This record gives sequence, structure tokens and C-alpha cells, in this order.
Amino acid sequence: MPLSSWHYNGLVNIYNDNKSERGKTVTFQVSKLSQKDFVIIQITDTHLLEYPHLEFVGMHPEQSFHAVIDLMRQQHPQIDMIVHTGDLAQNPTTVTYDRYLKHMQSIGIPFFQTPGNHDDVSHFPFHGADPHQPTVVEIGDWCIILLNSAQPTRIDGKIAETSLEQLTELLKKHHDRHIMIACHHHPFAMESAWIDQHKLKNSSDLLETIQPFSNIKAIICGHVHQDSINTWQDIQFLSTPSTCIQFKPKSDKFALDEEHPGYRFIKLKANGEIETQVYRLSTSQRMNSSEVLGYD
Repeated sequence: MPLSSWHYNGLVNIYNDNKSERGKTVTFQVSKLSQKDFVIIQITDTHLLEYPHLEFVGMHPEQSFHAVIDLMRQQHPQIDMIVHTGDLAQNPTTVTYDRYLKHMQSIGIPFFQTPGNHDDVSHFPFHGADPHQPTVVEIGDWCIILLNSAQPTRIDGKIAETSLEQLTELLKKHHDRHIMIACHHHPFAMESAWIDQHKLKNSSDLLETIQPFSNIKAIICGHVHQDSINTWQDIQFLSTPSTCIQFKPKSDKFALDEEHPGYRFIKLKANGEIETQVYRLSTSQRMNSSEVLGYD
């Protein structure tokens, strides 16, 4: 299978060039170093608009996104990669996605993304030709697998059967690595009636797929605009604050929270353990739930 080089300001990642072959898995290699800890940053739900000066429910998503990235770089001098878990755009046009890519490339850190329900698969910057093919990132003794849980014209999520079949094969192939999986929709209920109706609808299929494998350490997601941790069979299920507006936890009806935008720091340790912490901006624009007309 042919190999291609993919550059980020001097960093070279090697991946299988399957863009002409639908249904094949694209694999990136960020680092070959073993017995080393790696720092991963998860950002999510940026909800970027077509132009940076535009407002979304009383705030500027672009400014907030840039502020979160600035905080990330101040807090962590060494970052190995960034994972965006969806709802990259509120206005999912080529203009929005191109501006996002340009900004992320200027940072000089390898970054990867998987779509959310607000994204448009016809314009989204996938890493391969098939929107449903998993993306694999090899980094030291770890392997990160990005899955697409977005469904066209729907808010709730579903991972395609073909993706789950590919996931099984990938887990068999990488049985000797520690695994972290990333997708947009939350597999576990948040005890919040309005958002839980929009969760990953085939979460039982995902759990059935991963159940036989003991090397899966975490599943990270977005969608819920809040921090949460659930554990199942020693696997951590982590949701992460949005870089934009925050949703109030355990609210039956749609409501915004007073917490500030943020991101998740994840240290992937060589021994398979994970250290994680959420960091937030110290200030941000505030708005009332009544301003988010039609969002729920």
C-alpha cells in the first residue's frame, strides 16, 4: 500500500494513502517513540461561523475558540496532538472549514477531527475519501481511533455498521497497543432529558464491539457541552466542555450553564494509564438560555 508524507511545520506524519479507495482505513503516525508519555488536547463544539466577526447566541465563537487555543498553549509547552470531536462549524461551509484548517496549521501541532451533527459531510475536512471510515493515529504505544457518529439531517448519532466492523478489525490489529476512541455523540446518558434524546443511538452496538478487548482505555466525545466522566469495564468515557457555549448539567429542559469555555488535557502514559483535567477560560461572554431560540 503506498505511503505519503503529510507535513505540519516540520513534523512529518506517515499514513496509508487510501483516498482513492473508499472503505479503507487511513492511518497516521505521529510518533514511533515507545515507553514515552504523550500529551493530547481535546477540543470540541467550536460552532464556528462563516465569518469570524459573526455572533452566535450572543458570543463570538471565533474569539472564544482562539482564546481556548491560546490558553492551551500557555498551559502546556509540549503538546503532541489535538483532537476535535465535532460540531466544528455552526455554518458548515467551505469558507468556515478552510479558515479553521488555516488557523490549526499555523499552530504547528498535528491535529485531527471527526464530525458532529452541525457539520456538513460534503464540506467537512475528513482524513480519507469515505466519511464513515475510521481514522487511526499511531502515537508511541498508543493508538487513537476516530469514528464518525454524525447522521445527515439528524441531531442524534449513530455509528455505521461498516464502521463498527472496521473498528473490530482495527482492535484486533492493534491488540498490542493502548487504545483511545473518539467520536462526537455521547454513548452514556447525561441525566439530562433534552440532550439524552440526542445521544449515540446505537451505543449498545459500540459497547458490544469493544467489550472483548481489554486494551481500550478511554472513549472521548463532545456534543454535550459539559465535563463528565463515566466508567464501564475500566474504560473511561469522557465528555468535554465546548469552546463556545456550555450546557447546564442534569437539566431536563434546555438550559445554559455559567461555566466558561474550555478544553480537555489528556496525558497518555506509556504504561496505559490516563491522566486528564479540564481547563477553562477565566472569563467569557455570558447569555441567557432565552437567547438560544430554536437551538434545542
